[in-house]
Amino acid sequence: MIKNAINAIRQAEEQAAVLCRVAAERADEMRAEVESEGTAHYKKITEDAQRECDFELSVVTAKTQRLSAKKKKEIAAESEALAQEARTHMEAAVGLIVWGIIEKCQ
Repeated sequence: MIKNAINAIRQAEEQAAVLCRVAAERADEMRAEVESEGTAHYKKITEDAQRECDFELSVVTAKTQRLSAKKKKEIAAESEALAQEARTHMEAAVGLIVWGIIEKCQ
C-alpha cells in the first residue's frame, strides 16, 4: 500500500512536471505570438503615421507655395505702383534739389 502511494505520488509529480513544461512552452509560444503581433502593429501604425505626416506636409507645402506666389505678385504690383508714382514726381524732385543747391551756393 505504501508502495502504491509512493508510486501514485511519483506519477503525480511526473504529470505535474509535464504539465509545467507544456504550460511553459505554451507561454513561450503565446509570448512570441504577441510580440510578433505587436511588432506588426507597431510597423503598421508607424507607416500610417508617416503617410499621414507626408500628406499633411504636402498640403502645407502647397498652401505655402500658393501664399508665397500670391504675396510676390502683390509686392511686385505694389512696388511697380510706387515706382510709377516716384517717376511722376521725379522731375519736381530734381528741380527742388537743383534749386536748393543753387540757392546754397549763392
